[in-house]
Amino acid sequence: MSADPMRIPMSSIRTILLGTTVFATSLSLFASYPEFSATKPNGGQRGTEVKLTLNGSRLEDFESLIFFSPGFTQKSVEKAEKNKVDLTIAIAPDVPPGNHLMRIRTKTGISHPRQFFVGIFPNVEEKEPNSEFETPQVIQMNQTVEGVVTNEDVDYYKVPLKKGQRLSVEVDGLRLGYTVFDPFLAIIDKERFEKVISDDTILHRQDGYCSYVAEEDGDYTVMIRESSYRGSGNSFYRLHVGSYRRPDVVYPAGGKIGSKTKVRFIEKDGAFEEESQLPSEIDPGYMIYSKSQEPAPSGNPFRLVTFDNALEMEPNDEQAKASPAAGEPIALNGIIEKPGDVDYFKVVLKKGMTLEVQTFAQSLGSPLDSVVNVYNEKGGSLSGNDDGGGRRRLDSKFKVSIPADGNYFVRVADHLERGGPNYVYRLELVAAVPELYFASPQFTVNDTHYRQFIAVPKGGRYATLVNISRVNVGGDFKFDATGLPQGVKLLTEMAPKDLGNVPLLFEAAPDAPLGHQTVPLKLNAVDPNTKITGKLRQEFDIVRNGNVVYYTEVEDKLPVAVIDEAPYSLSIEKPPVALVANGVLDLKVTAKRKEGFKNAIRVFMIWKSPGVSCLGEQTIAEGQNECYFNLDANGAVTDGKWNYTVMGEVDAGNGRIYNASPFTEVTTTTAFLTAPAIPLVAVEQGKETIMTAKLEHLKPFEGKAKAAVLGVPDTIQIEPAEITKDSKEVSFKVKTTDKSPVGKQGNLFVRVDVPVAGGTTAHRIALGSILRIDAPRKAAPAPAAAPVVAAAKPKEEPKPAAPKALSRLEQLRQEASGGKK
Repeated sequence: MSADPMRIPMSSIRTILLGTTVFATSLSLFASYPEFSATKPNGGQRGTEVKLTLNGSRLEDFESLIFFSPGFTQKSVEKAEKNKVDLTIAIAPDVPPGNHLMRIRTKTGISHPRQFFVGIFPNVEEKEPNSEFETPQVIQMNQTVEGVVTNEDVDYYKVPLKKGQRLSVEVDGLRLGYTVFDPFLAIIDKERFEKVISDDTILHRQDGYCSYVAEEDGDYTVMIRESSYRGSGNSFYRLHVGSYRRPDVVYPAGGKIGSKTKVRFIEKDGAFEEESQLPSEIDPGYMIYSKSQEPAPSGNPFRLVTFDNALEMEPNDEQAKASPAAGEPIALNGIIEKPGDVDYFKVVLKKGMTLEVQTFAQSLGSPLDSVVNVYNEKGGSLSGNDDGGGRRRLDSKFKVSIPADGNYFVRVADHLERGGPNYVYRLELVAAVPELYFASPQFTVNDTHYRQFIAVPKGGRYATLVNISRVNVGGDFKFDATGLPQGVKLLTEMAPKDLGNVPLLFEAAPDAPLGHQTVPLKLNAVDPNTKITGKLRQEFDIVRNGNVVYYTEVEDKLPVAVIDEAPYSLSIEKPPVALVANGVLDLKVTAKRKEGFKNAIRVFMIWKSPGVSCLGEQTIAEGQNECYFNLDANGAVTDGKWNYTVMGEVDAGNGRIYNASPFTEVTTTTAFLTAPAIPLVAVEQGKETIMTAKLEHLKPFEGKAKAAVLGVPDTIQIEPAEITKDSKEVSFKVKTTDKSPVGKQGNLFVRVDVPVAGGTTAHRIALGSILRIDAPRKAAPAPAAAPVVAAAKPKEEPKPAAPKALSRLEQLRQEASGGKK
């Protein structure tokens, strides 16, 4: 394959190989990718070994867990059955607390991911009966309880405390991803008074947390239930009970990568500060933890960026006292510390800038419902926004165009004029920070995990589409897939500068051993002066209910595995001629089947070269071995060579089996000739006429080309014609009959098959031509017969008219005038 990005951009297919098996003549022996539905327990303590039970289906050929985070090791597999696997894993001491994605790999595929939660405390299982205040389960401080809340169930746990001792509780419920579970927490004293409660939180939505400092020695009870008493067998929870401090939010809530930043951890009833060393690379899901205090079970979101912070300096509650900040890109950080407070920042900006202003508040755990406005020096408003920050919609987000060089002022307030020590905000003002990333699209509705991995059958291939997003980045890039499993190679080389998406086609050698790797796929610039590196940024929905997304995760590694051989393979027959602009070309796909394998194969064509369209799928019928895709090029298609691939899907009785074809080169080129639409031609039904197209030659050809008008019904006969490179026009004889339909025949075109080496190229010219068939004219009516005139009767003298009777008034007028009639 050529590495020239302008000549051979890669083609693509969006359907992804999920899993296949070693061939056998009985289709019932074929397996598909495994289903991963649950783990028990749902988490474990870092620095320990944990015995896990994985639940799902099609697990009997289990091979390994795939971990996306470093620090996990699969130690042993005790038992693998169809619906359950027992194994032991080790968690390193430095694995961060919180959720980590993992998948199941079998010999035949890769599963959807599930979360596994790493904790700072040892696990203890819930033990019934613990549903009454008088009969709680006794636990110790600094433990994590794994339990479940069934319908109308309430679980109680008793903890002994000393006066002044802190008791913090946090629950992972909704975040476990089993169901829409809304836990309710309370810390209760021995007199059954609720000292603190927690239902929902800004930071963790339905999952709550709370802290209490004991006012006296004694036993305290932690209560957990579903907020509406509507638990279920899937309402699992991890309840963290300990003496840790649980911050709501941190300030500032972000910083420049690689820097040291002083961070304030803000709790409901206090705060503490410490200096934090920030990572050297951007991590969209980065969480910050205290290093000086016992860490909380989960971290606080912290933005990692490539630009500096500006912190508010009080007083800054009016424009004249605005806190100064450098020009963009810049992050403005502050706290709306009391009800009615507002903050102003002064930023120097340049004419012509288009800034994107994005607020991070509720997405970071702050209760602030931000309202942000941008003003000029005279107080005139340029733009502003209340809600619009994406999934956490109460965070402001908008764009503003800068009309002139000068000072501009950013105003921040709470929509309801609330405030407090935890009303933290972060405004990022960015105009053109270079950015390059890529990700696969969502392949099905409401499931971002479907086919988001690379499962390559031995001796076969696997393809996926990646969309490439560029911000102020140009040029060609090359894919770097360092660390692929043994025997696997990435056939895609380039991400050309002029393509918004490309395929990733992976191939496994026939003798490649089963195995997997999580690959940090990257894009490196061809131009050594371009220093930016493109990264995978695949966003997964972690907790979702229908259209409502509660939690997402962003991964920068691609799970790649070698699985068992597929029972069929696909190939595309290389076309002998080019696809021309405004032309069509049939692309033949051939299947090669293992003996006994006869099932129908759905064949997907997801990616096409620019300007080319076709149906998304065809079917190779049961027992058959080929199908065709009709490629349709628009007039903008130019010279190029493109690698096409297709993906097959078979329902083998126990799930789907996928395999992709090798790349096949399809050439496109400009047209040899063109013509405008033929002016409307009218003909009477049953008569003949001529349609003439005026030709424009774009490049010469040898021999005679055959031309025909297409788009009319069989009852209209239009004779084909021949043209040469010297023809100025082409005429077609049109014959109609009494069966030809009356009216307009629209959207006609002329197909011209131009001879070239290897065959003919199909052109479509004179697009939009119209033929009108008129009804036969009616014959003129015969002259009417002269009417028979009867003999005239002798003319009679007219009788004198009777005198007109006058009214009395008229009689008086006549008398007055001197006459009487």
